[in-house]
Amino acid sequence: MSKKKWKKVLAIMLGTAMATSTATGFSVSAAEESSDIDISEYVELKMYLVGDKPDGFDDVYAEINEILEEELNCSISVDWLSWAEHGTKYSLLFSSGEEFDLIFTASSWCHFEQTVSLGGFMALDEEFIQTYAPDIWEMMPEEAWKQATVNDSIYMVPANYVEVTPDVVAIRGDLMKEYGYEDISSWDDLISFYRDCASNGMYGNAVGAGSLYWLWFEQMGYDVVSGTPSDGEIILYNTQDPGNISVQYVVNWDEFAEYCYLAKELADAGCWPSDVLNSTYDRQDGLLNGTGASMVWNAGSCQTYANQANSENPDWNINIYNIMPDIEYTATKYINGGIGININSQNPERAMMVLNAFATNSEIQDLAQLGIEGVNWEAIGDDQYQVIEGASYDGSNYWGWRNQEIMRTEYNANPTAVDTKVDELNDYFLANVAEDHPLNGFSFDSSAVSTQYAAVEAAMGSYFDPLVNGLVSDVDATLEQFSAAMEAAGIQDILDELQSQIDEFVAENN
Repeated sequence: MSKKKWKKVLAIMLGTAMATSTATGFSVSAAEESSDIDISEYVELKMYLVGDKPDGFDDVYAEINEILEEELNCSISVDWLSWAEHGTKYSLLFSSGEEFDLIFTASSWCHFEQTVSLGGFMALDEEFIQTYAPDIWEMMPEEAWKQATVNDSIYMVPANYVEVTPDVVAIRGDLMKEYGYEDISSWDDLISFYRDCASNGMYGNAVGAGSLYWLWFEQMGYDVVSGTPSDGEIILYNTQDPGNISVQYVVNWDEFAEYCYLAKELADAGCWPSDVLNSTYDRQDGLLNGTGASMVWNAGSCQTYANQANSENPDWNINIYNIMPDIEYTATKYINGGIGININSQNPERAMMVLNAFATNSEIQDLAQLGIEGVNWEAIGDDQYQVIEGASYDGSNYWGWRNQEIMRTEYNANPTAVDTKVDELNDYFLANVAEDHPLNGFSFDSSAVSTQYAAVEAAMGSYFDPLVNGLVSDVDATLEQFSAAMEAAGIQDILDELQSQIDEFVAENN
């Protein structure tokens, strides 16, 4: 939406009568309901984003704040929870009562379900959203709101964005050539490569096996059940079988034990550092600094860091490899990224209006995604952009309000080998999407078993990470101790409550 059109929407919100407009996505009823919104008091909002602050961020947000001050009589400041610290600090923001308004969140991997259970997010009813974010309400698919709903209330404004993003592996081609690999296209290929790396004094993955564990169950066709303990890492479902709504508790699964044996073998061989449990490395660091031969992540992230590493070290010849070509892939949920409003926000109405602007104002979307036009990027036509040579701006901070209807796509006049490979992979993923599974849209509400949930996560901290990284002296003994600790913590109560909710969810949605 252009700035001019955005001003028209704001005029409606401040009382100017106007007929229904498809350009603004604003209905007459929404306009009437929001005609008494008072923004005469200047408000300073605060938002938390997850990740590392990009270069040039302050300049970008100075321009965003110029728009917000003009249109909504407010500004926004941003604090960061780094990749290394968000796991421990996210919940503390709420338990400590820190004053802020908005925060990035996501199902499974970024604290959405846990924060809902703890009462950290404001419940958003339809009237509130329609009044203060009418354009978001109009554009957002019904499925997105459904996914963001827990116990009949909406707790997140999802991003209007879905993609197919299975994990892939960025791998150094010079080492593949040295060790005799023309391709790496399966789990067994990757593990063989890691062994060869270790034999030659190189870490296969310098940040440990955390991401490797996810790749392991993904290549078997499994995914996490949203909202279950520790980002779902111990409770999985089979994405390849829509008729199967049972879950797999991994601690009692022979395949998990086999993975733990393998992890120990690889750790003992030196496939990753022995101190990874205390590492402050981010996932990409080993690939960029040359201590690791590979990185596991989605194709877009691997593309970014592979191109960066290749530009700095052309002889590495890094490219991207799909080690699970024989499964069908699951599209991401709308709630794979979004924004929650802090239950203690002093200005939730203005915060919601800002979200409406972030998600539907194309000028703000361009700034947050790409940086400053003429400095970081230049427009190619109406819907593409080209990065200016020598400029750098990491727009990962805009994940919470991505809008695929107005986002620009990159024009690449000189694609690298990595760019070409990623385009091919994305086409392949889209052509091989699995039939929708009932549990793709399910999120567990842990409030009925909150005590057991907390105890299970505490028990996992002592056993799970050492096991999946192979850093235990005796796998069998540690698995027995892990299982006993989980039983004592109340895992069975969680599994019973989970299956009950799944059965109810499936019955309601058939």
